[in-house]
Amino acid sequence: MGNIRTVLAIGAVATTVALTVPAWAAKKSKLDIEIREWNITVGAEAVPAGEVDVSVKNKGKEVHEIVIMKLNTNDAVGRLPVDRDGAIDEKTMTFGKIIEEFEGMEPGKKDKKTINLKPGRYAIVCNMVEQEKDGTVEAHYSKGMSAELKVE
Repeated sequence: MGNIRTVLAIGAVATTVALTVPAWAAKKSKLDIEIREWNITVGAEAVPAGEVDVSVKNKGKEVHEIVIMKLNTNDAVGRLPVDRDGAIDEKTMTFGKIIEEFEGMEPGKKDKKTINLKPGRYAIVCNMVEQEKDGTVEAHYSKGMSAELKVE
């Protein structure tokens, strides 16, 4: 009889623990991001809060980067304040906070990181600035490389 009580008690504790673990803690979300000249494609409009496996693939012909920023304003993702070169000044920005970066993504390169995202609105941008052979400055963000993500 004692063994049955022990089994029932262990079962009750396991059930209680399982019911108190939030759903997002049980499983990581996945988010695929593809980048190419002047476009960022995000595999989902929204993901659950918590740990997210983010996979970035550069399908373009130039080096790109991904900067993931949690926004604290209602500014449109494609119209965030920029400096004179057309890039977001990551050191002085007041509209959000950088959460993660995937830097120096060569053409064909793929990178993956697990990041913890809290509920809110996020901007995903390529903030590369480069000088072309003719001397012109090319800011990838100002050329349209941005996308929005909601975390619920």
